[in-house]
Amino acid sequence: MRQRLLVLSLLALSVLLAALIVPLIGTYASDRTQELFVTRQADLNRFAVVASTAIETGSVASLRAELDRYEEVHGARLVVVDADRRTVAASAGDLDPASVPRPVTRALAGNSAEKPAPLWPWSADTFVLASPIGRDAHVLGAVVMETPTEAVRDDVATRLALLVVAGLAVLLVAAAGVAVPLVRWILRPVHDLDDAARRVAHGDLSTRVPASAGPPELRQLAGSFNDMADHVQVAQRRQSDLVADASHQLGNPLTALRLRVETLSADAAPGDAAQLDLVLAEADRLTRIVDSLLDLGQIGADPPPLVEVDVADAVRTRCRIWEAAITDLDVRGPDHALALATAEVVDVVLDAVLDNATKFAPSSPVEVEVVVAADAVEVRVRDHGEGVREADLDKVGARFFRGAQHQNVHGTGLGLAIVRAHVVQVGGSFEVGCPPGGGFEVRVGFRTPARGSSAARRRGAPAAR
Repeated sequence: MRQRLLVLSLLALSVLLAALIVPLIGTYASDRTQELFVTRQADLNRFAVVASTAIETGSVASLRAELDRYEEVHGARLVVVDADRRTVAASAGDLDPASVPRPVTRALAGNSAEKPAPLWPWSADTFVLASPIGRDAHVLGAVVMETPTEAVRDDVATRLALLVVAGLAVLLVAAAGVAVPLVRWILRPVHDLDDAARRVAHGDLSTRVPASAGPPELRQLAGSFNDMADHVQVAQRRQSDLVADASHQLGNPLTALRLRVETLSADAAPGDAAQLDLVLAEADRLTRIVDSLLDLGQIGADPPPLVEVDVADAVRTRCRIWEAAITDLDVRGPDHALALATAEVVDVVLDAVLDNATKFAPSSPVEVEVVVAADAVEVRVRDHGEGVREADLDKVGARFFRGAQHQNVHGTGLGLAIVRAHVVQVGGSFEVGCPPGGGFEVRVGFRTPARGSSAARRRGAPAAR
């Protein structure tokens, strides 16, 4: 739409400039043509007086010499004919009267020369004028002149080029100073709607747009957008509440079920006790799934308030707790790396990812690195286990997904789904991959604070341990 409005605006400006330029250049071409015509007509009248005497006396030598000098100075060819169209005298250019019958006929009829049409750069190289020779009403002959128009056409072409260049300059200035700001002002409500739609698409369901500004059509669209966002927010909140309530309500029956099975297992025969132990294991697994669902249900429709979090410090603090479970844990990063997040999101990420590393890559080295970029702080966790199949990478992070080679490993398949939900809720990014050399890597990114804030100014030197 922006391009269409710009094209329409520039087209309207172009039409307006053309409406101004065309009359100006037309007037200039007419004036220059009139000037040339008047000058040549005065010369024709003078030659008509001289030629009248020459025809009456029969002495044309001086007339011929004067015609030659005129052609030499002005480049115009001349010829003098009598009433019978016979050539009396002519300049060196040797103009043939038979090639211009209309002006000759008009002059011999006693009429003055016809005014030529305005000269343009694409007009003919010459035009012809003819003036009658005679005294009173008696016509003795005619003087015919073919005059060049190059000088006038060049002047008109130069003026036309100047006007076109000036018009283009005005068009560019008007486009930059008027059309572009005007189009931007017209489309501002549309851009606001687009920006709001993007924020809603990225999970910020609290976004709304003003419904009292702009034309009526956009106000109506803004109201419809706000109504849609309200319904989506309510629907997501209800869904989250349902998951949370269901998970919470399932907790008590599962606890009671486990107690009953433990009671039965205490008095059961050895063969039955083994089967009851399997039931207890499944009950424990179901409890972990319910707890994970409860964690997902707590991620509501309303985004949590973001604060400045020192990601580097939070990563080092949390990794100290995991050192007992992972003997070869390498942590690298700067002294400080501030990002916009919630206070617990780094702990949630590391707990889930490092727990997966202990289960799916036991006894392998684990590397945790904090990388600071221009607009993000990234946490990278890599193990050196067998990794994930290439075909399964796109599915990692989906709820209840587990790779084919990990089906028998203890877990619920919700760990990375919870990580992704928490990270996306704070406006971060979540990626997984299989780096060169094998293993599996999780990359989580958080936005940095705006430039100029205290967070943006604090940067430390790299530190490793």
